Amino acid sequence: MEFTKRMSKENFYTQVINEVAEHFKVEPEKGLSSEEVKSRLKKHGPNKLKETKEKSLWHLLFDQLKSAVIYLLMAAVIVSFLFGDIPEAIAIIVVIVFNTAIGFYMEYQARKSMKALQEMDKMTTKVLREGNEEEIDSEELVPGDIIILEAGNLIPADARIIEASELQINESALTGESVPITKLTETVDKDAQLGDRKNMAYKGTSITMGKGKAIVTASGMKTEIGGISEMVSAEDKESVPLNIKLNKLSKRLVWIVVGMAAVYGVLGYFTGKNLHIIAQTSIAWAIAAIPEGLAIVATIALAKGMMRLGKEHVIVKKLAAVETLGETTVILTDKTGTLTKNKLSLSQFFFNKERKKDEKLDEVPKEGSLFEKVLKVSLLCNNAELKEDGSGKGDMLEIAILQYAENQKEGITKEYREKFERIEEDPFDSDSMMMSTLHRQNGNYFSAVKGAANVILERCNKVLTDEGEEDLSKEQREKWKEESNAMSADGLRTIALAYKVTDKKENYDEDLVLLGLLGFIDPPAENVKDAIKTCLKAGIHVIMVTGDHPETARNIAKQVNITEKEEPSAYTGKDVEGFEDKGKDEKKKFAESRVFARVDPGQKLDILKLFQENGEIVGMTGDGVNDAPALKKADIGIAMGKRGTQVAKEVSDMVLKNDDFPSIITAIRQGRIIFNNIRKFIVYQLSYHLSEILVIAAVSFTIFTLPLRPLQLLFLNLLTDVFPALALGIGKGRGKVMEQPPKDPDEPILTKKSWTMISIYGAIIAVYTIGAYFFATYSMGVSKEIANNIAFFGLAFTQIFHVFDMRESDEKVFLNQVTRNKYVWMAVVFCAAALIAAYFIPGLNTLLSFQPMGLEPWLLVVAVVVASIGSIQVLKGFKIID
Repeated sequence: MEFTKRMSKENFYTQVINEVAEHFKVEPEKGLSSEEVKSRLKKHGPNKLKETKEKSLWHLLFDQLKSAVIYLLMAAVIVSFLFGDIPEAIAIIVVIVFNTAIGFYMEYQARKSMKALQEMDKMTTKVLREGNEEEIDSEELVPGDIIILEAGNLIPADARIIEASELQINESALTGESVPITKLTETVDKDAQLGDRKNMAYKGTSITMGKGKAIVTASGMKTEIGGISEMVSAEDKESVPLNIKLNKLSKRLVWIVVGMAAVYGVLGYFTGKNLHIIAQTSIAWAIAAIPEGLAIVATIALAKGMMRLGKEHVIVKKLAAVETLGETTVILTDKTGTLTKNKLSLSQFFFNKERKKDEKLDEVPKEGSLFEKVLKVSLLCNNAELKEDGSGKGDMLEIAILQYAENQKEGITKEYREKFERIEEDPFDSDSMMMSTLHRQNGNYFSAVKGAANVILERCNKVLTDEGEEDLSKEQREKWKEESNAMSADGLRTIALAYKVTDKKENYDEDLVLLGLLGFIDPPAENVKDAIKTCLKAGIHVIMVTGDHPETARNIAKQVNITEKEEPSAYTGKDVEGFEDKGKDEKKKFAESRVFARVDPGQKLDILKLFQENGEIVGMTGDGVNDAPALKKADIGIAMGKRGTQVAKEVSDMVLKNDDFPSIITAIRQGRIIFNNIRKFIVYQLSYHLSEILVIAAVSFTIFTLPLRPLQLLFLNLLTDVFPALALGIGKGRGKVMEQPPKDPDEPILTKKSWTMISIYGAIIAVYTIGAYFFATYSMGVSKEIANNIAFFGLAFTQIFHVFDMRESDEKVFLNQVTRNKYVWMAVVFCAAALIAAYFIPGLNTLLSFQPMGLEPWLLVVAVVVASIGSIQVLKGFKIID
C-alpha cells in the first residue's frame, strides 16, 4: 500500500485550485475567518506531532531483571539466606546489582527517538486570515489556511500550491532528491510519486528560492512527516542478534544447572544427605555454570570497539550495534549525501554536434570560441553568487555553473558581468520554464537565455557551430531533442542555452540561436567506489534505495559499481507495493535487485522488511527525515553526521561524523573482530566453568562432599570472568576479516566446533583437578579443607593461564595474537597477585576457607597447572583442536 495513501484519502494534487478551495470552504484571496479557525482547531487539533509515552525509569530498571540468569541467581540468594550463608547471598546480590546497572544505563541512553521530530515543529508562519496577513505559531495552523511561502522558510504543514513565482523547494530530507524542485500550480497525475507532486509543499521541507501561496491540506499527524513520526514510534527494532544469542546461551546454561541440581537433590534426599550440603552444592553449580562476567565483558569489549571507531569518525550510540554491523549481509543506502556529495556539478556539455565531458574542457576558454559563448551565456543568465570559500548562494544549478567557470578561469564571472551590463531580466517561472537576461554589447543588445530543452528548442531558429550560425532544420531540432533525452536518461539534469544579438529591446527571447546543452549531476563521493568493492569482496551486498529518478539512480550505481551488471535494473517504489502478495519468483527478483528508485518512506520500509524476511541482517544508511522509519527498523541504522537531519541521528544506532561511506567498512571490520573476540572469550569462560561443574559433579556424586565452596567460586569467577576474558575481548584480532563472507545470521554464538573445544578444554582441566583432589585425599592423607584448597588453587591458576590456550592452532606457541596482547599479560599478573594476596590477607582467607599449606600441596597445585596447559598446547600443536 502506498505510503501517501495511508496519510490522506484526498489526492489534492490531482485537483484544480478551485476544487481544493471549495473542498476546504476558503476564499484564497481572504483566507479563513477567526471563528472558522477556532472550529477547525477544535476538530483537527494543533499542528504538531504526537508525543510518545516513554517507559518510566522503574519500568526500565525492572526490564533488566527479566532474565533467566537473574532468576537463577535470585533463587541462589534466597536459598543462601534460608540456610544462613549470608556472605554468599550478599556476594551474589552484588553481581546482580552490577549487571542490572549496566543494562539500565545502556537502555536509558537510547530513549530519544521521537524528540528530534518534535523539534521540527517549533516555528512561526505567515498566514492570510480575513484578508489580512498575520504571523502565527505554526501549531495554530488548520486545514484550509492560506499560507505565505517565502525563500528561507520551512514549510509548516502539507499544502496545495495556488501561487508560485520562481518557487523552488528542497525536499531532499523527505524524498532523498538532491536538486530543489521547481513548484507549479497545475494538476499532476493521480499516480505521481511523492517527489513528482510539483504542486504540493510538504511539512519540514525548505524553500530555497521564490515565493508563493498555498492551501493547507493536512496538519499535525496527518501530514507526510506525521506519518513518518507514527511509523518511527510504531516500528520496533528486532532484538540485536548478539543479545539473542547470549540470551539463548544463558537459558541453555540455566537449564543445565537446574537439571543437575534436581538430579543431585533427588539422589541426596533418598540417600539421607544433609539438606544444607545439597543446597550449597546447588548454589555452587549455579555459580559454576553461569559466567557472571559475561555481560560485563561483552559490554566493555563492545565499548572498546566503540572507542576505536570514535577515532575513525564513527559514533556508536548502542554498544551491541558494533557486533551487529559485523554480521551485516546487506547495506541499504540512500543515494543523496551518502553515495553522492549532495552537490550539483556541471558534468557534460553538448554543442557543435558533439557531447563532451568536463575533463575534456579543462582549457581556458578562448575569446570568440563556441565554448567561450557557452560560458558567457551561462554566467550572464545567472543570479547566483560565489563566496570566498567556494560555496555559493542561490540556485544549486546556477552555483554549479559559476564553480565550473571559475575553475576554468578565475575571475571570469566578474569579468563578464562587468563587461556586459544587465539591463533587463525575465525571471524563471513554472509557466515559461525559462529565464532570459538582456545586456549591452557594443552598441547593441545581447540576450542570454537558459531553460528546459524542449522550451528553448521551440524558440530557436538557428544553431551555432564552428562554421558559424546555421538554420535549425526540423531534423536538427529532433536530433537535439534526442540528445537531451539521452542525457536525461544518463541521470543528468539537462538545460539548454541560447542567445540573440539585436538592436531592439523587444522580443529578446524569441528567434534565438541555439548554443548547446548542459548536463548536471550530483557526483559520487570520494572513495565510495573502493568501499563498495571492499563490501562485495566481503560478501556484503550494497543496495541503493532513493527517492530520486530511476535514470539518475542507475547512473550513480554504474559509477560506483554497486552491481557488476553494465546496465543495472532499477525497480521503483510502486513495483514493491504489496510485495507480501507477490509470487516467490518476483520476490526473488526484488531481493536480487541492487537499485530501487522513486521510493517513498513507506516503500523504503517495505524494501527493508523484504530483505529481513529473506534472512538478511540489514544495515541501513540515511540522512533524511524520509529515512527515519527504516533506520529504526533496520538491524543497524547508520546516519550521516554532517548532512543528516536530527531525526535520522536520533533513531539510528550509529552516526558517521564525516559522512564518509567508507567509514562503514572500518565499522564492519571492527564488528567482525569484536564478534570473533567475544566468541573467543566465551569459549575461554565456558571451558573453565565446565571444568568447575565437572569437578563438583565428580566429587559430589561419588563421595557427596563439596570440593569447591560457593564463595570461592564466586571470587575466582569474578577474577577470571572479567580480567583475562576482557583482555581477549579487546584484542585487535588477526587475519584478513574483510576477505571472508559474513557469518550466517542464524549461526549461534557458539558453533559445534566451539562446543567441542569447550568440552575438551573443560574435561582436561577437570580431570587433572579431580585427580589432584582424590590424590590429596587418599594418597597424601590431607584434610578435606587442604584437599579443597589444592583443588581450588590448582583450578584457579589453570584458569588464569588457560587464556594462552586461546591462540589459533596455526599460530606459534610463544608469538601469537594472545601473547602480543599487553592486556592479557596485565590480566594474568593481576589475577595471580589477587589469588596470592587473598591467601595471605587475614579475614579474607578465613572468609574464603583458605588453610596454610606446605610445600607438597603447592607442588601438586603446580602439577595441575602445568599438566592442564601442557596437554592442551600439545593437542593444539598436532592440530587435534583449533
